[in-house]
Amino acid sequence: MADLIYMDAAASTPIAPEALDATVRALKRTGNAGASHAAGFAAAALLDNAREAVAELLRVGPAGVTFVGSATEANNLVLRGLIRRSARSDIVTSVTEHPSVLTTVADLTCERGTSHIVNVGKTGEIDLAQLEEVLSSNTALVSIHAANNETGVIQPLDKIVERAHEVGALVHADASQLMAWGTHSVLDECDLVTVSSHKMHGPQGAAALIVRQTARNLIRPQVTGGGQEKGLRSGSANSAAIAGFGAAAELALSSGWEAAEATRALRGRLLRGLKDTVHDIFEHGVDAVHRLPGILNVAVGVNWSESVESEALLARLPRLAASTGSACHAGAPGPSPVLLAMGVSEWEAARSIRLSLSRYTTDEDVDAAIAELGRGYLELVHLLGGPKPIERHLS
Repeated sequence: MADLIYMDAAASTPIAPEALDATVRALKRTGNAGASHAAGFAAAALLDNAREAVAELLRVGPAGVTFVGSATEANNLVLRGLIRRSARSDIVTSVTEHPSVLTTVADLTCERGTSHIVNVGKTGEIDLAQLEEVLSSNTALVSIHAANNETGVIQPLDKIVERAHEVGALVHADASQLMAWGTHSVLDECDLVTVSSHKMHGPQGAAALIVRQTARNLIRPQVTGGGQEKGLRSGSANSAAIAGFGAAAELALSSGWEAAEATRALRGRLLRGLKDTVHDIFEHGVDAVHRLPGILNVAVGVNWSESVESEALLARLPRLAASTGSACHAGAPGPSPVLLAMGVSEWEAARSIRLSLSRYTTDEDVDAAIAELGRGYLELVHLLGGPKPIERHLS
């Protein structure tokens, strides 16, 4: 759709021109990075260059970067690869994690060991007191979403790492949503970090697991065969996607922080505009200490007893690319588990919309999104006979 208003960057960011150029150049070249001839060496050089860029972004040596196909694969490599080799058997994670973590933890719990799913508070931040209660000398790993893909809430990783390391546990952070905005010192003490190309303006089909020296000898590969990626992930590398990934990492390094500030201002403009046009808006996660600059999660029609669910509202707005939650929950019935975990009522969660902006979002995009949502909401108000004010539906 030519006039699409794209507000779903948390699901997949628009590819950067630099990353697209790098990907296309790599696609035009022939050669397997494992081959011992000129074309193979050229393909290997592409991987080396990308590895160095990703390593610099994550503030780790190039040897600490393992390329994989997706963030889901990276998360599985951590969880399955570590727990099956560790002498410890407990995994600790939170209730608001990505399905690739929660589903895998559930599988592993059935196989061996135990798991602890820690709650979050109304801000979406992890309950540190409960975390301390479940940590023990048998804890192998704490796996935490560095920044939530539905609310944008950034977890207090420094405090989580401190408590986990005190009992000798490793810490894994899925930082896929964080890395478009530049380097983050909060990740420096994490033992393992997941980062995804298409969440930071690179192409789909490439991701990386950062493995620091503290965890290097504790991960068992889950895809075996040719021994690529220093034995941690066999299979011919997706050189073209990885080349684009490297270009995206360079972009984040050079201008991620500036892009974050500009995007944060646009998010504020979007929220103000929705409050002016729709009025009946409540923002989730606003009281968290730190949030991503581009994610705005709002409940629409919270003071109207006959307001419709957000899926029905978005269905009236085909130009607007937004979502009701994580793309990985697409098709799953019911309101967002993340919002429910934060204490939001089912009624209010079902009326919530995630609008996620990127470095390429413009003032015009924001104004168009405000106009579309305002129009759609007012049409529904008219069709349903107008709002009947009530107290907000809280649990």
